[in-house]
Amino acid sequence: MIGGQIFRDTPALLLLPFMTDALSVPAAIAGLAIFVPKIWVVFADPLAGIASDRISTRWGRRRPFMFGGGLLTVLLFVLMFNLPAVAGPVATATYLSMAYTVALTAFAAYSVPYLTMGSEMTIDPHDRTRLMAFRVAFMAVGLFIGGYAAAIRDIGGEGRAGYSFMALVMGAICLVSMMTTVFVTAKAPYVDRDETQLGLIAQFKLAAGNRPFAILLGAAFLQRLAEGTGYAAIVYFQIYVLKQPATVLGTTILFIAMPAIFSQPLWVAACKRFGKMRVYVTTLVIYCACFALWLIPNPAIWMIYGIGVLNGLFNSAFILTALSMMTDTVVYDRQRTGLNREGVFNGVWLASEKVAFAFGTLIVGMLLSWFGYVESDQGGVPQPDSAITGIAISYVIVPIVFHLSSLLFLRLYKLPDLQKV
Repeated sequence: MIGGQIFRDTPALLLLPFMTDALSVPAAIAGLAIFVPKIWVVFADPLAGIASDRISTRWGRRRPFMFGGGLLTVLLFVLMFNLPAVAGPVATATYLSMAYTVALTAFAAYSVPYLTMGSEMTIDPHDRTRLMAFRVAFMAVGLFIGGYAAAIRDIGGEGRAGYSFMALVMGAICLVSMMTTVFVTAKAPYVDRDETQLGLIAQFKLAAGNRPFAILLGAAFLQRLAEGTGYAAIVYFQIYVLKQPATVLGTTILFIAMPAIFSQPLWVAACKRFGKMRVYVTTLVIYCACFALWLIPNPAIWMIYGIGVLNGLFNSAFILTALSMMTDTVVYDRQRTGLNREGVFNGVWLASEKVAFAFGTLIVGMLLSWFGYVESDQGGVPQPDSAITGIAISYVIVPIVFHLSSLLFLRLYKLPDLQKV
């Protein structure tokens, strides 16, 4: 989860600034260049689910894909921030977009089998919640490490050199994390079930036919859209609105990550005591109220870190409940049909997450362009007041609207009782 989170977060945080502030690509074009590859994962993730459902090796079904996909992901991640010189912003954006497409394909081969393991290791719903708690805790570790990507970039130097250095450091961490996961899960427990093999179109029909899964997916899509918008705007928000250096961003993410890690036993107990849906909705609403605190003008450092603590505490709660409820809907399908289709549902879930992040980046690119953001190849340059307003809207207002909109889906969610069979 550490390596996967770094791969997801670092491009989300820095790929747009890399293009606008180091490659002199206009914000709208940069947003579009990042958006297109992530649309491809609508197909890449479910295809990875199909392949890992069907294969049978002495390594199991999932781990061969995780091994090959993990290696390729790290290699392509490093290459993505080490582009050769290309003439013109459109050609640069096109080249980077193609490299990102291949990198996301490799990551699909790793991430879909990885997530699928969570619903195959146990039949007990509370055990799945505990498994997801570990996942969310290590996600927070990856979030913390990825939060210092901008600071590591600054250590590496100005412009392209800094991004190249950052990619090498983060790539090495990803490699260790992903390969460790592959090898230590060799003897993980596995709930064996009958399988079904479905084509790509049939996968989407299957996901739509599982009503609890489809409703939960709709809510999660809006929440990931909010998250993707925030990720794409956070570096700009840190520099131009908060007026703080990259090291403060890293420390802020540390304050976000720590409560996310250590609060997991609390949220697991709360889910068991009050029910997953009640914890989900309550913590989501509180999170939005806390996130609105970023609109406080010129907050002191202690306030920035305090808001980070609140964000991490409640964000980790509704992420945990969403993941745990998603595994419940997969088990519901298994009990309803007698078929093992975890890879199908997890592939669709991950594809939805990545598409949401893609739209988030596109939204921020378009908003920055609309509000008059000035691109450069020499690092950040002074921006007009209109651009700073656009950054604040992108980072705070738009994500809150998306998060609260997801409650409309959650009102429709209902899951029949699961049997421990």
